[in-house]
Amino acid sequence: MNSSVIGKIKFLHKWLSLLVGIQLLLWISTGLYFNLMDSQKARGTQYLAKSAAMIADDTEKLAQIEPATLLNSFKPAVSLSQVSLLDKPYYLLTHDKALYPYFINHYSLVDAITGTQVFIDKTMAKALAVNSYKGPGNITSATQVSPPFDDRLKEKNTLWRVNFDDEINTSVYIDAGSGRLVGHSNDDKRIVDIAFMLHFMDYANEGSFNNVQIIVFAIFTLFFAFTGFIWTIELGLNGQYSLTQLLPKCLIKKQNNTIQVIDIDGQQLRHVSIPAHENLLDGLIHQNIALPSSCGGGGSCGRCRVKLKPEAKVTACDNQQFTQDELALGYRLACQHTSDEVNSLSLLDITQAEKHQLELISSEFISPFIKELRFKTVSGKPITFKAGAFMRFFIPAASSDSLPVALPESLRSHWKEVESHQFSHDSCSRNYSLANSDHALPGAENELHFTIKLQQAPKFATSQVINPGVGSHYICNLQPGDRVEAAGPFEEFSAQPISERSMVMIGAGSGMAPLKSLIEEQIVKLKSTRPIHLFFGTRSEADLIYQERFTKLAIEHKHFFYYPVLSRPTRLSNGSEPTSSSITNHDGADQSRVNSAPTQGYVQDRLAAQLDEISEQADGLANIEFYLCGPASMMTATIEQLKARGVKESAIAFDSFV
Repeated sequence: MNSSVIGKIKFLHKWLSLLVGIQLLLWISTGLYFNLMDSQKARGTQYLAKSAAMIADDTEKLAQIEPATLLNSFKPAVSLSQVSLLDKPYYLLTHDKALYPYFINHYSLVDAITGTQVFIDKTMAKALAVNSYKGPGNITSATQVSPPFDDRLKEKNTLWRVNFDDEINTSVYIDAGSGRLVGHSNDDKRIVDIAFMLHFMDYANEGSFNNVQIIVFAIFTLFFAFTGFIWTIELGLNGQYSLTQLLPKCLIKKQNNTIQVIDIDGQQLRHVSIPAHENLLDGLIHQNIALPSSCGGGGSCGRCRVKLKPEAKVTACDNQQFTQDELALGYRLACQHTSDEVNSLSLLDITQAEKHQLELISSEFISPFIKELRFKTVSGKPITFKAGAFMRFFIPAASSDSLPVALPESLRSHWKEVESHQFSHDSCSRNYSLANSDHALPGAENELHFTIKLQQAPKFATSQVINPGVGSHYICNLQPGDRVEAAGPFEEFSAQPISERSMVMIGAGSGMAPLKSLIEEQIVKLKSTRPIHLFFGTRSEADLIYQERFTKLAIEHKHFFYYPVLSRPTRLSNGSEPTSSSITNHDGADQSRVNSAPTQGYVQDRLAAQLDEISEQADGLANIEFYLCGPASMMTATIEQLKARGVKESAIAFDSFV
């Protein structure tokens, strides 16, 4: 099936899952409420009293007029019945009779003693309401109202609504034509009515489950199942399922597959042994063959390209990353294929990678969701690298908790919406950028620093428990002294050779890591005096990592400028916006020159506001290098903005993460 069609099916399936999931949650929650609620409260009859029936003796019977005498005095009636209201006898003539009392009916109410027609006025409506009420409240109002009614969805006749001032706000409804007690309603019943509306999708308040919303939802659910079925078939045809995936791991015999590796020039490189069922990206790196990858094996970056036999299966990710001609030649993504599928492969791009055993020195929260982790090599051998490099961590199969270990008390309020649950995960690999330069800072000789965000589970409306980020929770829950294996460093994002051109860096969230590394390399290691402008965006002050560090750099180095931006700043107690002095204060410093006061908005908008000034200082945009790292949406918007201003692609370097 065409990859674009599959893409649309996946898109439709995901959005339908959101719609179906929300309604399923509503069904489950309201169904639970119906099982737990008090039935009397649900009917709204806490203060309902049965009206006293009229006890008529023979004398009273003789005093009543004959019903037949009424038939000629009023409009033709289809039925005549005797009723008792407030212990008095009445005849009720029904002129138009519907199937149910709450459908439209037309009545004439006649005094059975005098033969005169009686109309239900406010005084009589109040008396009828009081007669049916046994609660402690007094009448606050009596109003004649016409349909529709929020409390009586099915009722089509004009009613009197009599309200009482009790603790549950009781309302009594009296039929304005017949004096019939329609019913009681109160706050408890109103809540039940809302639950019924949600449960039966009666969003138009029709008072019925046979509505158009349910029909539309049924169609959507059918499409949801249909698109899921097509997606499953497509994955099966592309070899994404195998019998071994259905078997418990303890029943699968561990074995290795031997694969012949051919280098870029077509020469046989060597044979490698990769464990069965392991994807080629991870398997090759254990053999010190590192393929480029920035998405951690998700198939979205399209960089781990290899050449297999043309008949090798084609996955959905392969379809998205290669042309049909390339697929016919055997081009595939290594992360999407396992060692069981091939006996040889050709490398298209390769980086020599060295593996290291790293030992955690310290792990500290620097924001509610970001930790700074410091490692050293177990061998004691220092690692040299260009600023902006990353390392690939190997995450072993393990069990983790959705909440971070040893969460500080001061940060618990930020995690209160996350439910604690244990989850297991298979082995995998994840890429994390280094946050320091290889130039030894005082007290941090030969250390490797990383700023890693604990990725929470996406907040989808579904009953299924969704696990948070596997790599971030494993790494961030390590304790000092724990060890982990990593490969690299990989130097795919680095500064251009030394020049006098200005550097503009735009980052957000944990995208700070490579930018901080670049800044330290330029200012501390290389002693560069080229202008450096750092634009950094977060949601609130609590997420503004390294604020004091960059403010101090801006004060000490006149060529470094720092622009923090908050998209959702928290107000101070006096209602003012945060300023640099409210965050940190450096006595004797020229604060007027330092741009450390956070502004509100988005980081790309702050860049747009400052770009003309920066360009003028640099004698034109051609004399500026741009470095971006952060969420894809931010980088896409920034790159489009820069290109619209005439900035060349060669002047824009970016490090994406997903």
